[in-house]
Amino acid sequence: MTVRKGTETPNRRQKGLDAWSDERIRDELHRFLADRFEWPTYREFQRNGFRQLRDAVTRAGGAERWAQELGLRFVRHPPGYTPVWTEERIRNDLQSYLTRRSIWPSREEFERDGLTALRNAVNRTGGADRWASEFGLPRQNRLSGVRRGWTTDLIEAELSELIGDSPMWPTRREFDRAGLAGLASAIYLREGPDYWARRFDVQRRRGDSPRPRYWTEERIRQELKHFCAGRTVWPTEREFLGAGLGRLYRAASRAGGIAYWADQLGLPRGRSRA
Repeated sequence: MTVRKGTETPNRRQKGLDAWSDERIRDELHRFLADRFEWPTYREFQRNGFRQLRDAVTRAGGAERWAQELGLRFVRHPPGYTPVWTEERIRNDLQSYLTRRSIWPSREEFERDGLTALRNAVNRTGGADRWASEFGLPRQNRLSGVRRGWTTDLIEAELSELIGDSPMWPTRREFDRAGLAGLASAIYLREGPDYWARRFDVQRRRGDSPRPRYWTEERIRQELKHFCAGRTVWPTEREFLGAGLGRLYRAASRAGGIAYWADQLGLPRGRSRA
């Protein structure tokens, strides 16, 4: 079919954007921003499946116009720059947010109120325990003095809170400052940091938790093959330790994780025993 110049059919994306009237934008914003008092970042729109809505907002006056119309606080961020979360800024924002609260909010509450960036900044500066203590607020569902059993679900939940929007795997110091040294240890015993970094799609820093050259991947593979010869199930940590192979177990945990090596050797993992 011949298309005359000047009468080209609009592409699909253009058609989609043209369909966003002010009324539709307003309705969608009310749906997405219910109970928030601060305008979300572009990334929050993307993560929640509202990228087209955010693009339409840009075309229809911009974010600041719509934030003002909806009565939301608008924080301008220079393009390409991450907002600087000083301790003073964190403290001031928390002071405003925590007014009339008697319990430290959950991460879900921070996100629902449009304060994901604030909650991530809390993680990077001592963690929720530190700030909740400063404001004299107890945390929800905390069993003081009771050692937690690090299940896969609990590791995933705590890592999600610690990593937040960061594209990088946390350093050991960040684990410690957030009061999560036990989580860091559990990660090495459960699949390993490489596995969890891949699961959260974050990048590990070069030189982070370096492995001794002594434990190359080839050496780990050979030692594991020798130890697992004749086995039909992946050995438990207790079996490694009982055979004097604790260093091999730790090296395998750091170099891809236990699940990775069990899969490499074609051995199913039995139920974890404490």
